[in-house]
Amino acid sequence: MAGSGVRSSPTMALGGRVCGPCSGDDRNWHCVRCGRVDLLVAGTHCLACDTALRSHDLLADPDGQISSQLTGLNTLFTEPDTAESAHRQLAGNSTWVRLLRELIATGAPITHAALDEYGTGASVEHLRRLLVHTGALAPRDDVGSLRPWLEALVAGLPTDLSTALRAYASWSVLRRARRRAARGLLTASAPKYARARLQVAANFLTWLTEHHRILAEATQTDVERWLGEGASTRHRLRDFLRWAHSRGLCADLQVPWLGRDSLPEHLLGDDDRWSGLHRCLTDEGLDLRVRVAGALVLLYGQIPTRIVELTTAHLSTDTRGGSFLRLHDRPVLLPPVLAALIAELTNRPDHRRSAGLTPSTAPEWLFPGRFPSSHLDPGRLAFLLRRAGFAVRPARGAALVALAVDLPAPVLADLLGISVSTATRWSAVAARDYTDYLAARTAYPPR
Repeated sequence: MAGSGVRSSPTMALGGRVCGPCSGDDRNWHCVRCGRVDLLVAGTHCLACDTALRSHDLLADPDGQISSQLTGLNTLFTEPDTAESAHRQLAGNSTWVRLLRELIATGAPITHAALDEYGTGASVEHLRRLLVHTGALAPRDDVGSLRPWLEALVAGLPTDLSTALRAYASWSVLRRARRRAARGLLTASAPKYARARLQVAANFLTWLTEHHRILAEATQTDVERWLGEGASTRHRLRDFLRWAHSRGLCADLQVPWLGRDSLPEHLLGDDDRWSGLHRCLTDEGLDLRVRVAGALVLLYGQIPTRIVELTTAHLSTDTRGGSFLRLHDRPVLLPPVLAALIAELTNRPDHRRSAGLTPSTAPEWLFPGRFPSSHLDPGRLAFLLRRAGFAVRPARGAALVALAVDLPAPVLADLLGISVSTATRWSAVAARDYTDYLAARTAYPPR
């Protein structure tokens, strides 16, 4: 009898395979719920049935019914592709599972506001993503979602610090984010960087308080000392200090902008760049995601936040078999080896859609996250690259310099989706003179 619960028997020496019941093992092999022959959980149910029972036990109301709001979540738990991981989490009684059980026990519909009551921890956000993915909750405005996080950030801070941070968030960080969202320019990573700016401002204000100073008394020496005691991410304080000075809250304090002042210092040598690229294209021992992402950094100067937002819609081919990747408005011809790696990446099992769960209009990410509707976290991708020995900043710098040698700044900006001013700075590093290019554009303007 064939079945997934295959056991060894003496005939295995001849290369044969037999099912569990035929192997001579006298345990129960038939699921009491569906009759399937399989290895059973607790000797009674197959994995799929045990998962379905656990899902029903979690999601059902006191009357034993699963509400329409949670039917999509039940479907996700019982999908063949997700049943094993769902069983592992449901059986382990994860934190988000306990949270979901509490919310269901109230008998009220689950809302974003109800989730906000539990704070902004990883378990809460994991559950929120699950509920959004399965249609139980509508996607929330990413800008508005920063409010609960901000309140958690300022909780416990002195009144003067919390007041300053709320004002900075409302009149600068969130205001700009909403404007970008209204123009359709808000990226998926925007909330992360908004949180980073607010966190850095909070850290600096706290540091001043610990040193018995207030923002109005802060000096350039204070700023430089604080910057020197930590990582380069502290330079994000620049935005807060510019805002505070414009409001008369502090002196005109300066923070060097790493994007300009340190530009030439963060370059990978040509030999190291080509060695890294060769490793990406040939080392089968590397994570496939690292190989593709590393090549995109080393060839086209892409950053993790943009790489993870690439979808299969950005890929195309021409009649001659060439493969292209659209990084901004124009497609870029891919080397055949890299095109093959990307094709392999898109054909992996984790790119398959879960039937009935993902809308047909949802993007198919090249770097999918834990759920079919989400992409890989850019911080996670950056970590994978670092762990594999790829430093993104110097690798990106080397790629942009190499491209700037061959491409005028306006073309480079249009091709990669960077600003013309940024492309111009890289062109200056590459010491390229574009006088001839500008003359040609004047003589032969684009049609």
